[in-house]
Amino acid sequence: MRRILNYIKPIGYALLLSPLFFTACDNEEDNTLFVPPSTVVSDDEIDIYLQENMLVKHSTAVRWKWQDKYIDDDYSATPVKRDVVIPVTKLLEYLWFDPYSSVSEGGKAFISKLFPPELVYIGSYIYKEDGNRLLGYAEGGARITLLNLNSYDLTNEAWLTTPGGGILATVHHEFSHLVHQTYGMPVGFNTVSEKYNGEGWSNNVTLSDAIKMGMVRNYATMNEFEDFCEIISHFLTIPKATFEEVFINQASTEGITDPAEIANINALNAGRLLIAKKLSIVVDFYKNRFDIDLYALRDIMEERINYVVTNNEIPE
Repeated sequence: MRRILNYIKPIGYALLLSPLFFTACDNEEDNTLFVPPSTVVSDDEIDIYLQENMLVKHSTAVRWKWQDKYIDDDYSATPVKRDVVIPVTKLLEYLWFDPYSSVSEGGKAFISKLFPPELVYIGSYIYKEDGNRLLGYAEGGARITLLNLNSYDLTNEAWLTTPGGGILATVHHEFSHLVHQTYGMPVGFNTVSEKYNGEGWSNNVTLSDAIKMGMVRNYATMNEFEDFCEIISHFLTIPKATFEEVFINQASTEGITDPAEIANINALNAGRLLIAKKLSIVVDFYKNRFDIDLYALRDIMEERINYVVTNNEIPE
């Protein structure tokens, strides 16, 4: 049975190097033409803002008023609060559309073409009957559903960027699904790692386990599509220094004498080489296919995220 929750017990955010909650996105590999429902004329100030700033500007309809059809019958969720709808929309413009649009002419064409025709806003995460939660949806190459928006807090970098829950991590993960649903996967990406875990990704797979497999998060071990989306979202939203320290740089075994510890470090280093190879494939794919320099895009993102967190505002 579908339930609308009035209150959900807060869930703490895991640190990057801590065990992660069993969380997932949901996406459909369906490239059929998607036609969003027509937008009803409204005199609501929020609807007017969305009409002017999303529908007219980007041909994107924002669904923020609760409709049962946007979640499955056996899922539970909370509607988005009125007072966060416009701030969230400004955030998406500043930290999603504008960075791509400003990085290059190719980036402007890319985001204009792929920015989804429909966004669905939901206040909480979506909870399954088994206790697991969903972080977002990318459907039919055209709709993205964004969750946990009622926790809107620009000073909370965890809400903004934490893998496996942060709004920007989710946005760029789900948007990457639209990329591969529309253009396919970069050649060779799926053969870098020896294997994927499939549905077994949630069976106590740690971050260290994932890195050893050449992946940046336990959820990325599910299949090549989640791997692709996770590496992009991590690269664009985690601070450069943190990303390189955790996922790229080779750790030294100098001074270490314990054979087990040395073996563990070597296994992590081998996995980091795989991550670096995948990142190189993705960077080349974006540059050659779309004329987008992902390194430049990452720098724009980092500067803007730092501004938002420091100043608690979205520039006009």
